[in-house]
Amino acid sequence: MTRQVLHAIWRSTQVCGVLLANAYLSVVSRNVIYKGPLKCICLPFIYCHACPSSAFSCPIGTLQHYMAVRLFPFELVGHITALGLLVGRMACGWLCPFGLVQDLLNQTTGKNVRLPRVLVAGPFLVLLFLVLLIPYLTAEHWFSKLCPLGMLVAGIPWVAWNPINPETGAPTVAPGSVGLLYAVKLLILLGFLGLFCFSKRPFCRFACPMGLVLSFFNRISIVRLEVASSCTRCGACQKRCPMGIRVYEDPNSRDCVRCLQCTTCKHVHVVAPLLCRRKNAVPIGEVVYADGAAT
Repeated sequence: MTRQVLHAIWRSTQVCGVLLANAYLSVVSRNVIYKGPLKCICLPFIYCHACPSSAFSCPIGTLQHYMAVRLFPFELVGHITALGLLVGRMACGWLCPFGLVQDLLNQTTGKNVRLPRVLVAGPFLVLLFLVLLIPYLTAEHWFSKLCPLGMLVAGIPWVAWNPINPETGAPTVAPGSVGLLYAVKLLILLGFLGLFCFSKRPFCRFACPMGLVLSFFNRISIVRLEVASSCTRCGACQKRCPMGIRVYEDPNSRDCVRCLQCTTCKHVHVVAPLLCRRKNAVPIGEVVYADGAAT
């Protein structure tokens, strides 16, 4: 598969992720957020359940809810584990709307400024404190209160639109309710949007708790990457990678979002289901199976 074709498929799938997350088009006529049965289903990527057109739930928002009510999210953990064991962090690369926003903004400059290494602790701190500990102690969803994606797809749209809620007869956003917290959240969003232009997926690398959870499965998932011993380390894979990874150093790095853009290089290929490593490289586009066959 050529680089152009793979890139087109990748972008199309990312757009499908945006459409999936915003499937509740009836909000235009009903003026209220969807509260039907689909809200019990979590998407495999971070999103905001409060977005006007959201039809599903965010896994991180759901996790916060369980922490706030002090219950263990057995079903959510099961879904995330199954997804991670199957494809690792692939949902981040192929479906996440915020990943698409980061990719498109970074393309405007093509730059990738190296950020301080200490920031790699960011997702751990966000997950531990904002998603788990603080909601557990305060019963408040503090990650959602500060999430820049939530501001982009929910905070700004609701304030800008502010329709009359047919259930209450009052504006959706009450007068005077937009205050300091809204301003702080807006500044966080603007900061990230500016950063996206000069660094490859900084939110994914340094802040996203969902990406962090899925990243632990990259090394043990059924779908993995392999670099042939014939690799010349020319750096082409790093240039194509939306995360800026040197794939030849660690093809199954926790930062890898499995976008597969690096597989357009003849030295990088996908290793399929539970499969042992092969000593020899296989032609581009082939998938290696456990019995040694390729397709």
